[in-house]
Amino acid sequence: MKSKLTNIPPVSRAARAVLLITVCMTTGLLGVGLITAAQDNSSTVLFEMPEDAITFYLQGVMQGDVTQILQATAVTEMSEGFDFERSVNRLGALSIQSPAPSDQPLYIEINKAQFTSQILSQVKNFAYGLLATEKDVVEGRVFMMEPEGTTRFMDEVDPERLASLRIMDMGIPFPDLVNNELNLENWNEQAQIYGADEFTERVVLLQFEGDTYFMGFTLLRYDESWKISSAASVLGGTSVFGAPMPTSAEDFQDLISDD
Repeated sequence: MKSKLTNIPPVSRAARAVLLITVCMTTGLLGVGLITAAQDNSSTVLFEMPEDAITFYLQGVMQGDVTQILQATAVTEMSEGFDFERSVNRLGALSIQSPAPSDQPLYIEINKAQFTSQILSQVKNFAYGLLATEKDVVEGRVFMMEPEGTTRFMDEVDPERLASLRIMDMGIPFPDLVNNELNLENWNEQAQIYGADEFTERVVLLQFEGDTYFMGFTLLRYDESWKISSAASVLGGTSVFGAPMPTSAEDFQDLISDD
C-alpha cells in the first residue's frame, strides 16, 4: 500500500530505503511501557518503550515544560557516548557540525549544549508550525515581516494554546522496510556511533484545533531505557526541522502499515 501523505514525495519504498542510508551517513501504543518519573532535569527517567518517551516529551510540550522535554531526550547519553573516531571513519570526512570527541569533559559539555540546542530548536519549530499562520519560517526560510506582522505572530505563537494538542496514534514508518538487512545494519551503526544499544524511529499522528498532523522521532536505547535523539524520522520522511506536517488519519495508517 503506497502512502499518500502530504509533503512526502512520490518515491518507491526501495528508493526511500536508499534515502535513509544516505541521510543517516551525512548527518506498541501509548502507555504500554514503564515510565519512572523524575523531579528535576538531572534526575534519571526510564522509558521502557519508545512510545513512552515520545508521550512524555509531547506532554512536556503541551505543558510548556522544558525540563520534562529534555528528560525524554538522550542529550546526556549521546554527549558522553559519542564515538568520534567511528563517526569520522564511517563518513570519511569531518564537519564542524559534528559532535566533539567525548573523552574530554570540555567537549562533553559542548556536545550537551549542541544537542540541547538542536532538540529545543525542533520544539520551537514544532510550536510555530502548529500555531503560526505563516509557516515558511519553520522550514528554515526567511521572509519579510512588517511591524504589525510581528505583533500578530507573537500573539499567534502563545504556547498555552498547545495544551489542546492530542496524540491520536503512533507507529513505525514503513514497517516492511525496517527489517531490511541494509536498514538494520545502518541503524545498528548509528546506535554504536552514539554509544547506544539500539536505534529506531517512530511517527506520531496528532490533532490540534480540528486539524491533523504527523511528525517523527528518532530514538536510542541505552540499557533498559529509550530516549529521543531527534524530533524527526528519516524513514518517515518528516521535517528535519521538527515541524508538524498536515495529513489525515487514513494517510497516516498507510504510512505505518505493511504492504
